Amino acid sequence: MKIQKLKYIILAFGTVFLTSCTELLYTSLDVLRPAKVTFDANANNLLIVNNTVPQPKNSGHTIVSLNQKAKNISVETDSIPLFCLGALTEQLESNGFFSTVQIAPNSFNSSNNFANINTLSGDSVKKLCNIHHADVILSLDKIKVSDDISEYFSNETSLYLAAFEVRYESNWSIHYPNKTEVTPLLFKDTIYWESESYIRDDALNDLPKRLDGIIDGALNVGKKSLQKLLPYWDKVDRNFYNSKNKFIKRGIDSVYVKNWKSAIESWQNALNSNNTRTKFQAANNIAVAYEITGDIDKAIEYAAIAYNTYSGSYLFDYQTFNSLSEYLKELYNRKKDISILKKQLGE
Repeated sequence: MKIQKLKYIILAFGTVFLTSCTELLYTSLDVLRPAKVTFDANANNLLIVNNTVPQPKNSGHTIVSLNQKAKNISVETDSIPLFCLGALTEQLESNGFFSTVQIAPNSFNSSNNFANINTLSGDSVKKLCNIHHADVILSLDKIKVSDDISEYFSNETSLYLAAFEVRYESNWSIHYPNKTEVTPLLFKDTIYWESESYIRDDALNDLPKRLDGIIDGALNVGKKSLQKLLPYWDKVDRNFYNSKNKFIKRGIDSVYVKNWKSAIESWQNALNSNNTRTKFQAANNIAVAYEITGDIDKAIEYAAIAYNTYSGSYLFDYQTFNSLSEYLKELYNRKKDISILKKQLGE
């Protein structure tokens, strides 16, 4: 497994820009989020296995024409697992989390019962790992597609509306050659299109062809599965308060050049103010600066000061109160995430 430095787990990166209508400066940060699963630290070589039974063509596909009852139709979806696995394999190869990523595209499932989920046996896992020199297997055991095309007419706008929704349930499992335990995973994904027109046929024709839409959705499932299996970057918003206080303003000047030490020192001076508004704003700013520089404990300490100062004062604005409260919760969650990320990244 590719080992990441802890600083890349904790540090948040972003650019700062001034809003045009408030006293707030907003910054957009990239933070690393943990995956839903933690692979073994020695799992360097991954094998992706197709272990699915094809979905019956007459199952899960409906159309609701204008003012008509839902009608079942048949769609060949045998290739859906391959599109899903192909997209995931491509994402994993480019991600670099594993040293090698291989795929076994032909299904190992000899059953013809789509309703049941049959995971790989221990002997099959050992055999596949030996053949492909793999340390861990990610198996797609079932992928179920449910899709609907519906028509509507709006009396208010005199428009015909058409909607196409595709829902996926994918069952996965993680196997190791030297373990009997199996880690099951269930992912749910939805992709949706809609169109409108004064002409009924045009509204329908603007939707993707049904099979094309189902395939696009399967590719999307494969791509999105990466964020559930591996740590991923998430963009979040933070804000600094600006004011007429000279120490607050001096700290903001340091933000523009990313001199965080100088900014924190200025806001520490502002924190000594007898003005409640200045005090909670300074504490919030210090918390954000510490988060950006990687000290989550210090960020929590000052976010708590900001929250307690504001909630215990005569000042009250629900938006400000909610912002301070949610930020403190987010920092506590980030501290938990970092502990999980250490394990997931081999620290």
